[in-house]
Amino acid sequence: MTSSTGGVPPPPPPPPAFMKTSTTPSAPKPPVVALEGPPGAFLVELLVYNGAPFKDHWAYFVRSHGNRNIGNSIHATGDVRNGFIFEIKRLHNFDTTGDLPTKRIPLQWVDAQHFDEKAMFNNGVDKIDTVPVCGFEASAHKAKAPEKTLNAIEEMTSKGKKISQKNCQTWLVESADCLVQDRIFNPEVAAYLHAIKQ
Repeated sequence: MTSSTGGVPPPPPPPPAFMKTSTTPSAPKPPVVALEGPPGAFLVELLVYNGAPFKDHWAYFVRSHGNRNIGNSIHATGDVRNGFIFEIKRLHNFDTTGDLPTKRIPLQWVDAQHFDEKAMFNNGVDKIDTVPVCGFEASAHKAKAPEKTLNAIEEMTSKGKKISQKNCQTWLVESADCLVQDRIFNPEVAAYLHAIKQ
């Protein structure tokens, strides 16, 4: 077989072109939330704080009607070594605390019937609280804050027993399920939180 290339056979034809399908699943989309809600409703957001190199910290934020940076931060605070507690930062103000989240993701407008505005905003005084004062907080509080799940060497359990670590994200996802059961959250909100949990 000779050719104009000096006796070297031509190169083989290229392999057939295949449509490349994406193997990376797309990131879950947050719920679609209107810029303005029904009269009296409160916007509930997911606050995400960068936890690198650990998992991010999550909290709910129930925004006040007067200022988008003032509201109640509701979360499980603590760590896997000592356990967590349910905590509400009443009248939390991002403008004065400097405690800014990495992300604020609107989850849903929640009807005013599930809130007691005067009690939950503590009559205009900021406060750290552990006692629910309205239907939304009581429903979220049904999910118990995780106990400690990281044992010290002297507390080791039987060999080979796997321990599932629970954290603030675990609590928030479980509380979202309670809020759905109590018909406060739409099921799509809980599904989204389950999908993005680290």
